[in-house]
Order: sequence, then C-alpha cells, then structure tokens
Amino acid sequence: MKLSLSAIILVFGLLLAGQANADNSLKTRFSDSELVKVMRGDGYSSVTIIRDGAIRVKIDGKSYYILNKSDGDLQTYYAFSGLDITTSDINEWNKTKRLSRAYLDNDNDPVIESDLLANAGLTDEHVTVFFTVFKSSVDHFRDFLYERDKN
Repeated sequence: MKLSLSAIILVFGLLLAGQANADNSLKTRFSDSELVKVMRGDGYSSVTIIRDGAIRVKIDGKSYYILNKSDGDLQTYYAFSGLDITTSDINEWNKTKRLSRAYLDNDNDPVIESDLLANAGLTDEHVTVFFTVFKSSVDHFRDFLYERDKN
C-alpha cells in the first residue's frame, strides 16, 4: 500500500516518540506477555491473550489480532463480515496495495493480514510501528470494501 507523506511523517513521529519508553534491544522473538506489555505501553488498553500465540487488541469495539508465530515472526489479522465482495475486488486490492494482503475466508468474508519477519531481529518500536501501519491498512481496506460492496 502506498503511504501518503503525512502518514509517513506520522509513523516517523510515532517512532521517535516511542524511543523514550521502548526497549530498543533486538530480539529474535517476543513472548505473548511481552507483546501485551508493548501494546499497552503504546497506549492500547484493551489487549488480551486469547490463546497461546494469539493476542486481541480491541479498538473502538473492533478486534485486531496479533499472531505470535513459533519462529518469532508476527502476523496481524482483521476480518470483516456482512459484505458482498468478489475475488476480483480482492485481486484489485492485492495488485494495487503494498504492506498487506487480502483474501476471502471460508465464509467468503474479506480478511486482511500483514507479516513482520523476525529474522533480522525486532524491537518494541518495530512492533508498534508495524501495528500502526496495519491499522492504517485496515482503514483503507474498509473504505475500499464499502465502495465495492454489492449489498
């Protein structure tokens, strides 16, 4: 997904602001409880471990998920329901956007995901900026879906 200049400046500002409180040491993986602490430290109050390797972040009644993979990689996940979207619509998103991928799940509901690879190491800041960019992708995906909803 192409980020606007204002979005890039916002992410950069968040990165700099987070440096004062964040642990900047590189890690090959985070525990679920460490991820909860990082997200709460970034201002998200409703963060819970729903099972091993799965964390829910609720924002304005909406549930975003962070999947903590066994190899240290992180994956974010957000699903929509009640929309009539075609695979052509999803293909258009994937052809024209970066930093996320979309698909129709088994119930034909649109899903958006993104990955943060841990092989070069991760910091608290990597996690919080990754989540901020994902939230922005979800917002853009929501607008995209509502424009194309056949209902």
